[in-house]
Amino acid sequence: MSIYNRRERGASAVEMAIVAPFLLILLLGIIEFGFLFGEYNELRHAVREGARYAAVSEPDLNGDSVIDETDVVKKICDSLGLGAPTVDIVLSQTGTAIGDVATVQVTLDTESLSGAPLISTFLPDELDNIATFRLEQPATWSNHTDNDAC
Repeated sequence: MSIYNRRERGASAVEMAIVAPFLLILLLGIIEFGFLFGEYNELRHAVREGARYAAVSEPDLNGDSVIDETDVVKKICDSLGLGAPTVDIVLSQTGTAIGDVATVQVTLDTESLSGAPLISTFLPDELDNIATFRLEQPATWSNHTDNDAC
């Protein structure tokens, strides 16, 4: 064995020890971003489902024959496949007649998967989405804000 090989024997281990934390942080960041992107897509889907439900007034979910804000909130919560998140839902409308504009806004609190402060610093604390739609039937719900709906 030459003298050069003896001196370089541990160099690759030292280089790996220096580079490995950065690679791990990069990998965790990619996973966290992918998870948040999936949550955002779920949120967008739920908001669209709630807006469509409020616009066309499908069959009542509570059995009381009146489509109201609790039915819209229930539709949104049922569409969210995220367990039991903390959700703020805002339903607003300019009028109650057919053709009037209404809005459904949902804000979802997020949590870091890894809990690594270096990664969670760059991630948002909450995701939100808004859907604006025209009423296709007279609205039976009024301006409404529901915190922790789901």
